[in-house]
Amino acid sequence: MAQYFNVRVQFTTEDEKGKIKKQNENFLVDALSVTEAEAVTVQYLNERKEQAFEVKAASESKIHTVILGK
Repeated sequence: MAQYFNVRVQFTTEDEKGKIKKQNENFLVDALSVTEAEAVTVQYLNERKEQAFEVKAASESKIHTVILGK
């Protein structure tokens, strides 16, 4: 049975005026543990050449099943 984790990542960007902005994004990760969920998320973001990010939190999700459409 799949186990899902919510991983919250904070991205840091600079706007046109040079002001630093922080934005939080949530990722739903299929993993065996919190540690694995964090590692999978970091690998995913690195593969997409994301640079300024930090994993802020990871916790087990209450989601039981993900149903994918066709």
